[in-house]
Amino acid sequence: MLENSKEYWNKDYWENNIKNNKTDFLKDSWMEKYSKEIMKTESKIAVDLGCGIGQDTKWLLDKGFDVISCDISDVALNKLKELIPNSSIMQIDIKEKLPFEDNSIGLVDANLSIHYFDMENTIKIFNEIHRILKPNGLFIGRMNSDKNESYIKETTKEIEKDFYYDYGRYFRLFNKEQFDILTKGWNVIVLNENITVRLNRKKALWEFILKKMNCK
Repeated sequence: MLENSKEYWNKDYWENNIKNNKTDFLKDSWMEKYSKEIMKTESKIAVDLGCGIGQDTKWLLDKGFDVISCDISDVALNKLKELIPNSSIMQIDIKEKLPFEDNSIGLVDANLSIHYFDMENTIKIFNEIHRILKPNGLFIGRMNSDKNESYIKETTKEIEKDFYYDYGRYFRLFNKEQFDILTKGWNVIVLNENITVRLNRKKALWEFILKKMNCK
């Protein structure tokens, strides 16, 4: 089984969320405190990138966005469709070219879905999101913080700086310096480091809102 592949995430969603109905994180409406900034988006066409079983999809739909919910896992997408029947789903691999036209999307949300890649692929993902966003469009999301010290164990292997492998998957822990690299060419509206509770565990993470600059 390839790490971070469709097979990996199908197994992960089934065993860790769906089989035992561990869905407490669906109640974590983290975007609510940024609602004022998010609702300034001129276009209400949104992509929920790495949507999982629909935590952010529901919030965006409730706020009037037309949402395309995207994930590599068909298990997650099928559960999302069960929970939110009026959702629009699309199975994609985030590492590949995103199947959207240039300058076509008003908002892209990536909630805890793009901290699984080496820096080269992470930069490519940021560039792809920038490509599909309309001028002044928003890229919002959350990513693991390097304050998650418990993630590093004796069995953890560091593949490159701040990028690790353990328990069958790769993961990246982000610091401010990495954001300085990734956000070149973006207008940084929000960049906060916070703590949340996910699956009954404390999790340190970055919350961000980036705006694609109008090139006119």
